[in-house]
Amino acid sequence: MTSLGTTKKTSKIIKKCHVCGHLMESHSEIEKCGSCNKPFLPMNYFGKVHAKNSEEFKQLFSKASELHEEDMIKGLTVIW
Repeated sequence: MTSLGTTKKTSKIIKKCHVCGHLMESHSEIEKCGSCNKPFLPMNYFGKVHAKNSEEFKQLFSKASELHEEDMIKGLTVIW
């Protein structure tokens, strides 16, 4: 039995694909649609240093706990 004081709360990102409408949820930014495979850019893409290769590009994606409401694309993404 766990008490409310010891329960760890983790944020999730819920995202709707703007191409096919598929809903996805994850604890970190979603890199591509699970239905149509449409790739997505990181939410803070323009505020970060541009990656030189694919490994550095993957590091631009954040965890849900690192994002804020102003980072969200209204109507397509939510932190829950």
